[in-house]
Amino acid sequence: MKFFLYGDHLNPTQLKRRAPEHQFLMLATIPEHTIKFCRWSSQWRCGLASVAPSPGEQVWGAVFEVTDEDLKLMDLFEEDVPPSAFRQVQVTVLTEAGEKMLVTTYAATPIGKFKPKAHYLDWVMKGLKHWKLPEEAIDMWKSFAPAP
Repeated sequence: MKFFLYGDHLNPTQLKRRAPEHQFLMLATIPEHTIKFCRWSSQWRCGLASVAPSPGEQVWGAVFEVTDEDLKLMDLFEEDVPPSAFRQVQVTVLTEAGEKMLVTTYAATPIGKFKPKAHYLDWVMKGLKHWKLPEEAIDMWKSFAPAP
């Protein structure tokens, strides 16, 4: 299954743990979407990222081929959030080559507005840099940093 991953899912340590058989396919964006922190993470003690519709914006991430076994592990979210907090949804991504592709991703069922913390954002940054996402993607995540 082709799966679009973004945020903390791109961290290579987390990805190996949650989807050990993953195969990187390409970088891509979900057009007309943005990142919202609408779920609380007991593990991170801060807001967790989700995608949400937003005209004129885009969310960078990567498309991976994942196995059924990977999906079972990913769906557990390491028991960090309640079951059904995140659901699999179909989205159309735009590849770097300009092609549209229907893939699956995770979106949260919103329960409020939460703030991310620096340690969570650092974890996300490691993934963005590992997969060589463009500066535009890195700048967007930097904009979520809490004020010093």
